Amino acid sequence: MRYTPAATRRFAAAILALCAILPATPAVGQSLTPGKPVRLILPYTPGGPVDVTARILAESIPAALGVPLIVENRPGANGKIAAEAVVRAEPDGHTLMYGGTTQYINLPILDKTVNFRPFEDFRMVSIYTNYDIVFMAGAATGIRSMRDLLARMKNPAEDVIYASIAQPHMTPTGLAYLIFAQMYKGNARHISYPGQAPGMIELMAGRVHFATYTLTGALQHIQSGKIVALATASPQRLAQLPDVPTMAEAGFPEFMTANNWVPWIAIAAPARTPDAIVDRINRAIVQVAHTDAFKARLAATGLNLQATGTAAQDQAAWRAEYDRLGATLKRFNITLPEDK
Repeated sequence: MRYTPAATRRFAAAILALCAILPATPAVGQSLTPGKPVRLILPYTPGGPVDVTARILAESIPAALGVPLIVENRPGANGKIAAEAVVRAEPDGHTLMYGGTTQYINLPILDKTVNFRPFEDFRMVSIYTNYDIVFMAGAATGIRSMRDLLARMKNPAEDVIYASIAQPHMTPTGLAYLIFAQMYKGNARHISYPGQAPGMIELMAGRVHFATYTLTGALQHIQSGKIVALATASPQRLAQLPDVPTMAEAGFPEFMTANNWVPWIAIAAPARTPDAIVDRINRAIVQVAHTDAFKARLAATGLNLQATGTAAQDQAAWRAEYDRLGATLKRFNITLPEDK
């Protein structure tokens, strides 16, 4: 057969036409494995606010994602155990980290013993939700306002006990206590618990005096009168607590300008997870999170829906918050104690 320019052009056109009608073959490793569950690794104990929202997502997303999602709790070491497990996992989208600013920002900045680098070893999938911080006291303490609390913290005769989640330096809720105490010259002895749920039990039992916790997990106890909400670290009053003042309204406006007091919870994957898988999971989260049924379930927990950005947008938001919170930690000279 003799190949003329015209024949060559006809052959090329035929190949292009054939390609147009053939189904696209997905690249190896660019999709989730059918039937294989996605594991959501949590650095907290069961029953706390992070765990609650993770389980809502796990129950809601399988239809949109096409595979089951299971929650796996791995608390301890301020989240190092969970974070390092995800970093070591196969980057195939089937192992994800479900954590907050503690794991994505505080931990790598403050703890020099971590075996991961945030932006080199993780990539953001979705900044999923954010939450409000509430200063609260046990009903039996007699503390009814932030002024009452500060007066006791300033009294050397008082042994005021604060309930923290792990090291207070590591969590947004703990930073609220540390920065408040530093700004207003108050003192308290802190007792560390592995999560909010066990700390709440001690608070209601009167074995500790106050805590800075998320509204989720505390709301029902505030409504029952077992816990007294003193103030919120939110820009405006919360719809669930309309009679509780903000910190600015309680007489501490400087506190509100010291930090961004609206921390978030996010889902991340090992850094080498393919773009196609990360984007697919992000789209499934956004799709499910904005259904009326999901929004109703999340609102009942006291958490605020976010989940609006693409994975790339949320990656940029993470970087910006990392730089901003790093500056706050430096400003207040917040470092991890040697006896951590």
